Amino acid sequence: MILLINPKTSKVSEVQREFFREPNLGLLYLAAILDFNNISVDILDLEQYLDFTDLEIKDIIKEKSKNYSIFGITSLTNTFHLALDIARIIKGQNRNSFIMLGGPHVTFMYNEILENDKNSENLIDFICIGEAEISMLTLVKILVSHNQTNKKLNIYEDRLKKIKGLAFYDSKGKLNVNLGTNEIDLENLPLPARYKLSQDYYYYTIANVIVNRGCPNQCSFCSRQKLFKKTKIRSISSILSEIRAIQALQTYKYINFYDNININSAFLREFCNMFIENKIDIPWGCEIRVDTITFEEARLLKSAGCMLIATGIESASIDVLNKNFKFQEPEKVKKGIENLKKNKIPIQAYFVLGLPGETEKTFQKTINYIKNLPLDENDKLNYFVATPYPGSRLWDEKNQFNINIIETNFANYDCEHLIFETTELNQSKLENLYHTAKEIENQFNRK
Repeated sequence: MILLINPKTSKVSEVQREFFREPNLGLLYLAAILDFNNISVDILDLEQYLDFTDLEIKDIIKEKSKNYSIFGITSLTNTFHLALDIARIIKGQNRNSFIMLGGPHVTFMYNEILENDKNSENLIDFICIGEAEISMLTLVKILVSHNQTNKKLNIYEDRLKKIKGLAFYDSKGKLNVNLGTNEIDLENLPLPARYKLSQDYYYYTIANVIVNRGCPNQCSFCSRQKLFKKTKIRSISSILSEIRAIQALQTYKYINFYDNININSAFLREFCNMFIENKIDIPWGCEIRVDTITFEEARLLKSAGCMLIATGIESASIDVLNKNFKFQEPEKVKKGIENLKKNKIPIQAYFVLGLPGETEKTFQKTINYIKNLPLDENDKLNYFVATPYPGSRLWDEKNQFNINIIETNFANYDCEHLIFETTELNQSKLENLYHTAKEIENQFNRK
């Protein structure tokens, strides 16, 4: 039996039950792949244990892990320490358990992570790099065979080394990294295994659905382009099948669609018409680039039942945007927002403080820009701190961007802590600007 684990990241005081979202879809896809291949798999989503203390969560991990010998743990950069905590509990109970880690953080930091682990606690057996649907399936089959035959794992090492997208230390203490990639066809993936999520303590009412993997944009603060080498868009029929499956579960009241559903304008039209033609009445929201949204497209989104648009505006400074490869014009963004508001679609607008090129002047320009946007009491505003996640250009090219990392604790890489300063804005100035930004955000969201 394999147990896939999603760490508990939300504090009790922070949980908004009405808007509580599913765990990352990567875990649900992996569970579906294993289940489809007749490999017994369960999901332990610790986020579902909403009101449990840290000590109670630890007890749950101990109890739930007793019946498993193979574990897959996912994490983001700021939750990696939680993944290690889980691995520590599991290995403390059974040193012979196999622990696999996956997710964007370990994908880009596998070398440092495995080396540090080897020199300390030896908690991690394997790291799956990038899209793991094929690599993890192959790995799990080998581990299951090992458990069934009781043969030593080193007998399988030649096979392990051939698995594309796998990193591990072999029996001789050598780090083996296979950076080959598997071509993942989104159309051939089984639908995410939402039926594997527990109904004991909390069941989800909001589903997350991806419409694509990858992104043609090159924003400096995003690792998506490096995580997914190609931009792949799902077919409308595939998305419709997933919507039908979500409705059949009868617990979901809303769907969030990721990422930028208007990468392709023709796809956007087909996507909206899917709702209209099939008379799908479940409320939904999505992420889009608003700088290209026409009035007609906004009207079509409204007709299709779109209840919310989330969009990254980041800055009102062309210079800041261009320096960070976010190629959109603020005036076109404003026009797109006007088109959406004319059709009464609420907007969640995201801005970023402290990107390379940001100055006190560009910050004030953005604040003035926000005040002139046609947003109302139905809209939300979020101001985040620029964060150089591993895999992003800000991380890989920090010297070229001339940024100085002042925070090395990955637990604080959450877009709410100051991570770096620039030649234009030192830590003190950034702290003052962030205070102002949060005041603007709070004032706006109290409307």
